[in-house]
Amino acid sequence: MEKNKKLKAQLPKGFRDNSEDSIDIRNQVINIIRNECEQFGFKNIETPALEYTEALGKFLPDVDRPSGGVFSFQDDDGQWLSMRYDLTAPLARYVAENYQFISKPFKRYQFGSVWRNEKPGPGRYREFIQFDADAIGISNNYIDAELCVIVARIFKKIGFSENEYKIKYSSRIIWENLFKQIEIEDMQIPAVLRAVDKLDRVGINGVKDLLLKGREDQSGDFMEGVNLKNDQVNKILDFISNKNSKDDQLSSFEEYLQNYKDLPFEFDPTVVRGLEYYTGLVFEVELTTKVVNDKGKEVIFGSVAGGGRYDKLIARFGKEDVPATGISIGIDRLIYAIEQFDKIQSNKKPLIIIANLIPEQISNYLSIAEVVRDEGYACEIFYGSNNLSKQLKYSDKRKASLVIIIGEDEIKNKTISIKNLTVGKELSKNIDSREEWKELKAGQFIINKDDLITELKKILG
Repeated sequence: MEKNKKLKAQLPKGFRDNSEDSIDIRNQVINIIRNECEQFGFKNIETPALEYTEALGKFLPDVDRPSGGVFSFQDDDGQWLSMRYDLTAPLARYVAENYQFISKPFKRYQFGSVWRNEKPGPGRYREFIQFDADAIGISNNYIDAELCVIVARIFKKIGFSENEYKIKYSSRIIWENLFKQIEIEDMQIPAVLRAVDKLDRVGINGVKDLLLKGREDQSGDFMEGVNLKNDQVNKILDFISNKNSKDDQLSSFEEYLQNYKDLPFEFDPTVVRGLEYYTGLVFEVELTTKVVNDKGKEVIFGSVAGGGRYDKLIARFGKEDVPATGISIGIDRLIYAIEQFDKIQSNKKPLIIIANLIPEQISNYLSIAEVVRDEGYACEIFYGSNNLSKQLKYSDKRKASLVIIIGEDEIKNKTISIKNLTVGKELSKNIDSREEWKELKAGQFIINKDDLITELKKILG
């Protein structure tokens, strides 16, 4: 670095900071999800952020992205490590490594950050939090349906009604049967599925272009096509519009769902999921309510969760084929939707600030703060300027509920002044002059020192 050159404070592309309110809403959502999973007998585990690159495998939907879509580095022993791009591949490693010790079937849920070295864009981040619920060792497709019901219950608890989202499902097997009929080569299948998976983003004509020669996106980047024949493409597009294809897995799945006719399930053959390790049933949760995008146009919010069956993933570690299925929710994307549609309010603890007017009274302020904290309230002592006006401005910026004021008069009279900032804002709307405001001391009142906790309970509960 050049001498005296100042660093530029700048986030890396594709990453973001989170506010206190968003974090609080996230914690509420995680608690809702955790409770639902545990009610269905799922247990919580955690796997590390880093795995050996070989263990993760190359299953990302956009393999044409930089470094194969993952962040990787070489360890000092020469082995390559990668930051996990989902929570499923690490689970497969965990199950294979601990197969003789875990109970089977094994039902687990997990929360954690994942990283993808992809081209960032609006709403597309390189780091995001995922939730996964998976069941290992169950071939019966009732468990696939159960995972979808769990997610439906989660959305209901969050506040989404049945007409605000839908859970779409399909099967990779019916696609495999189609590929055999129209003679699609094995090496072309992943690219075909990735093209179909982009239907919501690029439309039917965009999918057609991707199946043929390719298409140019809005940024000017050209994506190579699969180079299928015209008759192959036409049969794929006909298949997409046909909703009558079924197999044994779909029949079993739908038999379970007959017990939940009030939930918004829908068969849709275009649900293929981009990840390459899926082997059977696949499902996706889509918010059907509209939002205004960056260009001012109303659009369907789109997918917030998805998953499917991956019966061959664990076998990569030398085990026999182990039946497995799972579903993931993009927590950050879900929180964005919750904020857009005002489904959950931030309910962080009200903050009480003790004004620091007389430095020599710090022991008194500290003892009061401890009493307030012992009652379960968040309490902070101001340590900056002794100027009350500046302290009140700080308290307002911190969105504090109350300010405790103890100056010379309060010490002399064994009283405490409390300023209710919320009430004060409301009263101030109807005060015209500064003199009137000073006279009323909007939202401020005096209590006996011994009555502090009683008064706080009256105000804050």
